[in-house]
Amino acid sequence: MKLLSLFLALLLSLNLGCTRKKGVDTSASEPQTNLVIGVLGETMAFDKTTLVAKAGAEITLTFKNTSTVLKHNWVLTQPGKENEVGMQGIKAGEAKQFIPDNPAVLAYTKLVDVKAEDTITFKAPPAGEYPYICTNAGHHTVMKGILITK
Repeated sequence: MKLLSLFLALLLSLNLGCTRKKGVDTSASEPQTNLVIGVLGETMAFDKTTLVAKAGAEITLTFKNTSTVLKHNWVLTQPGKENEVGMQGIKAGEAKQFIPDNPAVLAYTKLVDVKAEDTITFKAPPAGEYPYICTNAGHHTVMKGILITK
């Protein structure tokens, strides 16, 4: 019974994290060239659901995985391709860091271990809205955001 109660409490905390309403990050309304993004503990959610960058600029992005349990990554995709990339990431598996060989992947971090980070540099795509997701097995369905390039 105690194990069942613990399991239900864990399940409830994960579910609350997954369904939590996420807001737009208003602190980054102007285009940035240095971006920092992380995760919200164990909730399978990014700490920012909107990033703003200068179109065509060289961007430095630091991804901080503050989770104590799950590995995560940050993957930027072409608009409308995030589910395809996420599903292909599952098939690619951990050996390939859940990164599929797909031209819709525009930039990505490695699969970051718990309490670790990765910094990448990439050229921001043309002006528009580009989805970013975590492609660790199934995370893309809840762990997502938008990079706006201006």
